[in-house]
Amino acid sequence: MKIIIDESVSYSLVKNLRNSGHTVIAIAEPSTSGLFDNEVFKIVLKEDAVFITRDYHFTNSLRFDSTKTKGIIYIRSGNLTASEEVGLVLKFFSKYQPDYFSGKLLTLYKDSIRIR
Repeated sequence: MKIIIDESVSYSLVKNLRNSGHTVIAIAEPSTSGLFDNEVFKIVLKEDAVFITRDYHFTNSLRFDSTKTKGIIYIRSGNLTASEEVGLVLKFFSKYQPDYFSGKLLTLYKDSIRIR
């Protein structure tokens, strides 16, 4: 699966997903670091990828239409350690196939998922 990880998300998730065989573009890496939200979203659309973020701005469907993506996953839970954040996302991916969240905005909480 092709995944783009926003710079608001722990870099540990990038490493874990790459080690699991996913193609990952990390916005925190030098070639893309510091981009504005609309520039990040253009990359998500161009790459036809799942997007993972902790940036609330990306939940605005008028600016960032999840139906044009393979899914936007917003991690809502605050004060997560890097390992908790990684565990939350890996658990989600182990339970749900890409068809389930393609084109949707998902909010991940420690104990639930909200789908829009």
